[in-house]
Amino acid sequence: MADLPVPVSLLKTEVSAQWETGNVVAPTFIEVNVSAQSLRYDLNVKDALLFRAGTPSITEEPIGNRWEFVNRIYNVELELSTQVSRQRLYNMVQEVRRICYARRHSMTNFQRIQFEGFNELTQEQANIWVGTVSIQLVNNAVQASTS
Repeated sequence: MADLPVPVSLLKTEVSAQWETGNVVAPTFIEVNVSAQSLRYDLNVKDALLFRAGTPSITEEPIGNRWEFVNRIYNVELELSTQVSRQRLYNMVQEVRRICYARRHSMTNFQRIQFEGFNELTQEQANIWVGTVSIQLVNNAVQASTS
């Protein structure tokens, strides 16, 4: 049986490789593997871009009556953090959006990258701007796993 792709790792590799530092300073790219674990990063050194599995991580919708093929969607959330300014946060979102549109059909394991949306989060700390970007990695009409 073939391995399922790991969307968080693959998207992190894609975004970090395609980041244009001329548009906005590259943040620290971090893959989060345990949500309950407290995570520490120093925003005095660099902005942070965290990659984690979305909810639900994978959805499948069968096609037709025979269920031989499915539409499979992998959800990934990116958490962007900066202490520079709200404008820097929005510039980081714009860079992620640019990468998604420029590379929408370029990932090997997925047919399409979709920028789904951005949600600015209100934090209790002063002068720290945080937001979450939702991205879907889509494979349509792929063989359903039967073995």
